[in-house]
Amino acid sequence: MIAEQPTASVDFNSIRQGLAELPRADNHAPGQPVDPGLVYVVSGHRSALDPERTLVVGNRGMGKSFWAHALAQKEIREEAAQRFRQPDLYRTSVEIGFNASEQTGRVAPSLDIIRQMARDHRDSESVWRAVIARAAVGFTDHELPTSFIDLVSWVEADAERYGHLVTAADARLAATGRKLLVVFDALDRLGKDWSMTRELTRGLLRRALAARSFRAIRLKLFMRLDQFSDQALFDFPDASKIRNTRVDLDWTTSDLYGLLFNRLSRSPHSGEAFSRLVERLKATAPVGLLPADVEQKQIVDSIAGEFMGADKKRGFVFTWLPNHLSDARGQTSPRTFLTAWREAAHHGAPPAGRAVDHLGLLEGVRKASEDRLTELGEEYRWVRTVLEPLRGQMVPMEQEFLESLWRKRGTAQTLLTQPATTALGLAPVQLADPGVNPEKALVDALQTIGVLEIRSSGKINVPDIFRVEAGIKRKGGVKPPRRTGSADG
Repeated sequence: MIAEQPTASVDFNSIRQGLAELPRADNHAPGQPVDPGLVYVVSGHRSALDPERTLVVGNRGMGKSFWAHALAQKEIREEAAQRFRQPDLYRTSVEIGFNASEQTGRVAPSLDIIRQMARDHRDSESVWRAVIARAAVGFTDHELPTSFIDLVSWVEADAERYGHLVTAADARLAATGRKLLVVFDALDRLGKDWSMTRELTRGLLRRALAARSFRAIRLKLFMRLDQFSDQALFDFPDASKIRNTRVDLDWTTSDLYGLLFNRLSRSPHSGEAFSRLVERLKATAPVGLLPADVEQKQIVDSIAGEFMGADKKRGFVFTWLPNHLSDARGQTSPRTFLTAWREAAHHGAPPAGRAVDHLGLLEGVRKASEDRLTELGEEYRWVRTVLEPLRGQMVPMEQEFLESLWRKRGTAQTLLTQPATTALGLAPVQLADPGVNPEKALVDALQTIGVLEIRSSGKINVPDIFRVEAGIKRKGGVKPPRRTGSADG
């Protein structure tokens, strides 16, 4: 362990204020412009912006919609091109092909129009050919019908005419060294049921595969974890060429702390104090003992103390926090991570010589759990219904016991019999096929989105980030809100 360095001249109250005023980032809404000041480039996300990588997969809060719309903004696209050393992005024009907006865009049809076209036309690919035609026509001398409904009919009436248009656009783009990228987001909202959603998404995947034959036109799809897990989507020839080259949007511990430090350094409240802290640590550390991960830990130790209690038995803050904020897939949402630090800075009196303490971080985990479950519940509206029978129960638990809880409550049947227009929304895609065991399908659904894990013993566990707010008990764990107690290591 590197000896703690003196930090008496650092204004920790300013750093605490910077933490307390971290932005409460909301879900990125369709069509909403991305604030360039909030862009933090994660090295692991480089491939997600590569025009040659078609499919990007991630859970709620991992950055799908953020990057989909950031790509469409020239300023941010060019900044990413510089930071990621992707010169292709400088020469790429980006259009939003679908983002579940209620309004029709220059290229993207509205959600209502997409659903109407899906009902009226058997070939779902015609809808996406029309979108591609809209995106490509500006690079040709062709003219298209103004109405999207008329455009779909135009595409269906003469496949050769459509082919000439897109081929001409591709040739002109290639001749000038440019590319066209058409981006699709919020694909889980395409249909009012999984049958329509599957058909439209499968048609789009087929179009994305076909676009690989062009030199300069590419499609990029941002997809939810549960939708990606639906094998029926990829039931067409050569689908593996897209599925097996997907990009997973992940955040490492180093990425999360890098984001936190980026926010503190750019804050008008904490920027100067944080910079002074970093410089002091660099100046007083032994030469050669500051690789990036150690340096991050030193900063965290200075801000919050090294331990989650009196000593290491309770765990090290640096590793304890992301571990207790992660889902069953080992992933932590950046919004969740920032929430924990923000709430820690609002808890109790400022500790001496620190910005926050372990008690504040415990409270931060409780608040982050509340926010994360709410956030996930907006994406998968059935989650709280499925977790409610576990309230007051203890994990780890036997899978058979969990399934019996659901059977007694009729949980799966409630989801299956509710129309998608109710507050519960679409049932889990795992329940969409006839003949499945509904309770086992719910286990699969929760496991897919990281809400539960099946341990090597076969028992079911729910990570703290969901367990705490859902009122599920675990011996020695962070206790649910409105109860006192501490955490294990």
